[in-house]
Amino acid sequence: MTNLKPKIFIGSSKTAYSTAEKVRDNFLSSVECYLWKDPGIWEINRSTFDNLLRMVSFFDFGVFIATADDLTLTNDKIVIEPRDNVILEMSLFLGAMGRDKAFLLVEEGIKLPSDFNGIYMPRFERANDKSIKDACDGYINKISEHYHLGHLSLYPTTALAIGYYKNFVSGLVESAQEAEALEFSGTSFFDFKLKIVIPDDLHGLIREKATQFYKRHGFIENSMKTKYRKHPAWFQLDLKMAPTALIYDMPSTLTGIDDAIEMILQKGCQGRTKMQEVIEQRELNNFRRVLQIQIDRSPFAKSTVEIIDEF
Repeated sequence: MTNLKPKIFIGSSKTAYSTAEKVRDNFLSSVECYLWKDPGIWEINRSTFDNLLRMVSFFDFGVFIATADDLTLTNDKIVIEPRDNVILEMSLFLGAMGRDKAFLLVEEGIKLPSDFNGIYMPRFERANDKSIKDACDGYINKISEHYHLGHLSLYPTTALAIGYYKNFVSGLVESAQEAEALEFSGTSFFDFKLKIVIPDDLHGLIREKATQFYKRHGFIENSMKTKYRKHPAWFQLDLKMAPTALIYDMPSTLTGIDDAIEMILQKGCQGRTKMQEVIEQRELNNFRRVLQIQIDRSPFAKSTVEIIDEF
């Protein structure tokens, strides 16, 4: 598996760009950061708002830096506030991604909109690098924990992974504990193990890709039998490995994710863009993480199931 680091968009005002660079440097050890000035962030011939909506589909998290940029008159008082576009962009990410995926780093002494009252947000002093690092550390830990536990996103892989486990894997694992021996070439196979194969990519129909994979490796189509039902599957029956029989399954439930991604990206062209390929890999990683969480909850599944890459 390509274990991708979470992708983070860092937004700030123009005057706070040097602070954004320091924030990026603090995050780099555990995430992949993109500053708002980085090449390729803004797609040409699109409005700023359209570009921000597109970024929500691409990034896993958003971190925005609210600094002392503007003096405003509020209730007959002069107050220091962050640039309004920073608050707008953070709010857009917050609404689209959820509160666990959009964060605000706040410079000491500035006034935030009243809607943020009561919400803890790390504060920092712009001239104090240690203060900036301390403010970043809390979010780094939260991002790492949330990312590796699996997360809901605009795409369906979290729900698909849970459904695949409950509707297929758990039943197969339970049956494997009491299945009849499978006879092959005069040898009995009764120790059944399941290998879940994560495809390299989402191109085409996964069912067709799976069939090619099984046949390419010489697997045998057969059934694991219990008292009440049969489980049709593809087996690797190696006499040298007896009594262990390996069952291989490439989840066909993944079919259609690429179409969902194209719809959300509003593609108007043929072929696959770099952004689309990155998002597909991100969703395959998420499917794998969430599925592993389900497997780890069951002693039977932990001893029976292994998730592997297509080979």
